Amino acid sequence: MAATAFLLAAGLGTRLRPLTLTTPKPLLPVRGRPMLDHVLDHVRAHGHDEVLVNAFWLPGQIVEWARGKAGVSVIVEAPAILGTGGGLRAARSRLAERFVVVNGDILADVDLTALWREPAAAVMALRPQAPPVFPGVALRDGVVTGIERVVGEVDPALHFTGVHVLDNAVLDLVPPTGEQCIVRTAYRALVPEGRVRGVVHRGAWTDIGTPAEYDAVR
Repeated sequence: MAATAFLLAAGLGTRLRPLTLTTPKPLLPVRGRPMLDHVLDHVRAHGHDEVLVNAFWLPGQIVEWARGKAGVSVIVEAPAILGTGGGLRAARSRLAERFVVVNGDILADVDLTALWREPAAAVMALRPQAPPVFPGVALRDGVVTGIERVVGEVDPALHFTGVHVLDNAVLDLVPPTGEQCIVRTAYRALVPEGRVRGVVHRGAWTDIGTPAEYDAVR
């Protein structure tokens, strides 16, 4: 069956070295379980039983993590990492007509079902931020009108959580070769056409990117 959830787990985790020299960042433990366990629980709680996970750094460990987990498959990127857009593009034939994307190093309780119901080719989960830390995203009447340093206007009060829902057809906008970013390719094209909606998430959200962030979440 085609997957309706895609977990991004191919990153190098350079900011968390030396912890990630021997363990992929999404497999670092949080409360006694790999981060990916928590992310998988999240997508399954919203009805996504068929799940794809990409891997690049120490991929054998991701493959072993998935072993025995019903409905979970791993795509290993080789010989080069493909980025968020490239990874999705490579998995396209195994993805459903609509699917949710969640970063494997983000712990959150985003309402994935609410995102899914939004009538748009792409739906971003956005989060308030003050002061600005991440690139801003502008939202007007539920429609994304700009992404900082990519396209359109800027609103530093909101940022992209790394959680979104996409139609499979959106991947037509990702170049067919090399490492690609989904925001700088597909979203750059979709935003000016008004085809991206945003839902503001006010619940839990933690980006585990640095040693300090990892210590705090543990």
